[in-house]
Amino acid sequence: MAIALAMAMGLAYPTSAGIITLLSLQETKKATLRVACQRLLAFLAAVLIAYTAFAILGYTLWGLGAYLLLFVALCQQFSITGAIAMCSVLITHFWAEGYMSLAFVENELLLLLIGAGMGILLNLFLPVQVQLIRQAQREIEEINRRILTAIADGIEAKGPKELVDLPPLEQRLAQARKQEQQIEGNALTLDLSYYKEYIDMRGNQLLVLQRIQRALWRLESVPPQAELLAAFLRKIACSFRESNNAVRLLASAAELRSLFQSSALPQSREEFEARATLLYIFNEVEHFLLLKYTFAKSLTQEQRKHYWNEQAARQ
Repeated sequence: MAIALAMAMGLAYPTSAGIITLLSLQETKKATLRVACQRLLAFLAAVLIAYTAFAILGYTLWGLGAYLLLFVALCQQFSITGAIAMCSVLITHFWAEGYMSLAFVENELLLLLIGAGMGILLNLFLPVQVQLIRQAQREIEEINRRILTAIADGIEAKGPKELVDLPPLEQRLAQARKQEQQIEGNALTLDLSYYKEYIDMRGNQLLVLQRIQRALWRLESVPPQAELLAAFLRKIACSFRESNNAVRLLASAAELRSLFQSSALPQSREEFEARATLLYIFNEVEHFLLLKYTFAKSLTQEQRKHYWNEQAARQ
């Protein structure tokens, strides 16, 4: 399409428009737009460098070598090495013809605009695919529910404790972050900051779960309060969803803390150590909930609108 358009406009070297189209394609819409702007500026710089080099050394191999030396150094300096091949293809047209004129520079500029413009046009058909990140959220929530239930089982266990399976959550969060970055790059007008902040919040909660897991291994006995904390963890697991702002759960946590404080003092060193570990786990669970509460409270009005629209769509 780019070559056909260049031919229809009567441009010289029309096949270069097709090559530029291929070189312009990037993984996301935003990356394609950014690269197109960078290469337009790089082309203008290349023309100035080539004009100077050819004026001094002529349209010789030495002149072309001088241009390449200076232009490559410039691209390296400004981290736009992707422009080297595309711009140099256009500059070699001047070298091959043995002259530079305003009309010829205009010809090359049009080839660049057609090629880059066609690349942008093709990228516009890339779907945003927000449903991928929504699916990731549902999977992350399900894994969290399983982990919280496993922690509750571990607190109540009187025998050897099973390892809480955290690696799948780590892997899914990493995949979701990568998906969010790619989706954000394809969303030219949508504000997807909510998803980034959501993944960050779940990542911080993962750090809390890792600390809970390490503490769980130190719990060598099961004090009476273990059953209350295990029941609370199962309550969190049952209500664990994106729309839960953790307000009611934090209120329940405050009540549970009061019960712990009103409990009789431990009667043995073993019970004291077990209850201390249990209190540490409880504090981390409360921190886990505070992360979600803070996230929900910090949402902007636009994010809240988007958030609740998504919830209504799911229901």
